[in-house]
Amino acid sequence: MLNITNDIRQLKQTIETKAHHPYLLKYIQKPFVDENKLTLLWGLFNELDVLNEERDQYIKSTMLVQIALDTHEIVSNTFEGAEEMPEVLKNRQLQVLAGDYYSGLYYQGLASIGNIEMIRVLSSAIKNINDNKIILYQKSVRDIPTLLKTLKAIEASLVYNMAEFYKRPDWMELSGDLLLLNRLVAEKANYLRTGQSVVIDNMKNIILDKDQSEVHPSEKEEQVLMEMDKCLREVKKAVMLSSQNLTKKNEEILQRVSEILKQTKDQANSCVKEG
Repeated sequence: MLNITNDIRQLKQTIETKAHHPYLLKYIQKPFVDENKLTLLWGLFNELDVLNEERDQYIKSTMLVQIALDTHEIVSNTFEGAEEMPEVLKNRQLQVLAGDYYSGLYYQGLASIGNIEMIRVLSSAIKNINDNKIILYQKSVRDIPTLLKTLKAIEASLVYNMAEFYKRPDWMELSGDLLLLNRLVAEKANYLRTGQSVVIDNMKNIILDKDQSEVHPSEKEEQVLMEMDKCLREVKKAVMLSSQNLTKKNEEILQRVSEILKQTKDQANSCVKEG
């Protein structure tokens, strides 16, 4: 376990250093490096015959893409409908520029090793993520399986496309299931804490699309949270099954997956207590 822990810590530090920009960080929050996605990428490349230098560059570039996507999403979620005050406008412009800056770093990294094909792989993932974000935020989903498919595409397309490129269906399946589970747990926790969740909003539209004028609001809320818990149970089972398809060579990753499953269980239990 020491190997994976040290490697991931070093990769995370390298990514944070690469994304560090003193001026931008005066006005926007420090970029977040998703360790679960980083761990999955490390596990995938740990099983591939790829030079360490190239492996690290692929992982760093993929995570910089994720940072760029997250940064641009903050613009939509934070500043939509905000007053056009000079300070607000400046922060929004800097947030957009920061996202563009991180995107440029990803292109620069892959171009430095001359891998145009990998740029295409990640560009395809970016398009898929953005297309599905539009579906999610427009709240146009009409059934739960489609909602889960949409969330999975948003959360896992970067890792999924990498695994698909290297023809590793086991990693395609695990990345989709595990990252979907993380997103659902986070959405439920945020909803119970703040009353806000784009995923819960979509579930409300799906479950409560019929006339329920006679149903008490607390009962409607209970219906939606029960559906969320059902989804969590099903996706957790899927993670346990897909993790069994990994090779014994990747015992470190299997142990990390077990830890993530335990974390999501603890978080879910905490959510129940808070709720």
